[in-house]
Amino acid sequence: MRNEIIQDPVFRTLEKGLDLSLARQNLLIDNVANVETPGYQRQDVSFETYLRESEKKGNLWRTHPDHLMPGKGEESINKGVEEYSVRQDGGGVDMEKEMTLILENTLYYQTLTRMVSKKFGLLKTVVREVR
Repeated sequence: MRNEIIQDPVFRTLEKGLDLSLARQNLLIDNVANVETPGYQRQDVSFETYLRESEKKGNLWRTHPDHLMPGKGEESINKGVEEYSVRQDGGGVDMEKEMTLILENTLYYQTLTRMVSKKFGLLKTVVREVR
């Protein structure tokens, strides 16, 4: 039973989302830590790239032909790295932007953890009803 739960596609998707969110949070925190570093360019996780790589590896499946296709809603999920200078020394970290992204990512992570909790709650209910 335990291995079946781990192999559940919903849990696997939530796990990947949590991993990606944690990796992104670490990069965003590094950006803030390097706000005064001359020439430092901000880094971020590209969700779009992650989806494309997962699709190539066969880790994603489609329920409709238009789902996850290039050109379909890319602007809403693209979180790519932007190279620009905010300061004269070539540093590319905008503190206000980074703090906003950190908050956004924190809310995303909290939402995923709530979803995991709800999924476990459903499983708990099923186990209780079977007894």
